[in-house]
Amino acid sequence: MDDALRLDPAMVGGAVPDGDDRSPGSCSGVAFLAEAGLLEGRRATTHWGVAEGFRRRYPGVDWQTDMLITEDAGLYCSGGVNAASDLSLHLVERLCGRDLAIQCSKALLLDMPRPSQSGYALLPLARPHDDEKVRDAEHHLSRHFHRDVPVEEIANKAGMSRRNLVRRFKEATGHMPGVYLQMIRVSAARKLLEDGAPSIEQVALSVGYEDVAFFRRVFKRHSGVTPSAYRDRFRLRGN
Repeated sequence: MDDALRLDPAMVGGAVPDGDDRSPGSCSGVAFLAEAGLLEGRRATTHWGVAEGFRRRYPGVDWQTDMLITEDAGLYCSGGVNAASDLSLHLVERLCGRDLAIQCSKALLLDMPRPSQSGYALLPLARPHDDEKVRDAEHHLSRHFHRDVPVEEIANKAGMSRRNLVRRFKEATGHMPGVYLQMIRVSAARKLLEDGAPSIEQVALSVGYEDVAFFRRVFKRHSGVTPSAYRDRFRLRGN
């Protein structure tokens, strides 16, 4: 994206409205709106895969990347390439009314716009880093996520104090050890649900949670949807 913006600045200028107060952007193409300064101080969304990079490059934008579509002062953004159809129907509804939008959705065999892209994003377990001891701690958590793994256990294995381990782990991965363990468990639970696991309770036990209600809360916190809703959306056909 940096190369594209640098090689063809005219594309950035083309994002500025000319005689119209509405400008749409879809997927990573939202960057052209941001690069032109149009999104400064505005709400916007983009594809979850480029969200962190965009947050660093455009810190003045109010990124709400859990949303599939955002609208702010005539600036319309959508999450992914396929979300362009959601954005199109949203604009039809906004400009021409809901009845016409529904007629268009039926004619094009499309669902009406989804409210969010929750559940689609991959869990960002860790950003790249060079801390070997923290990397060993990550591997230890990945191997033993099905049971409780106290921070003291990880610290002892790494040969450092609890406080130092927590500090270095957070600096290297961007997450506290406990949150990182939750994300590993949710990732494993997602795979079981995609394979069509019939029992949420069994999934919870398989990834280390005896309290099913707590598992549901943790899963929704990291995925944006409940375990059952995730299974209904993503399980393999035939399961």
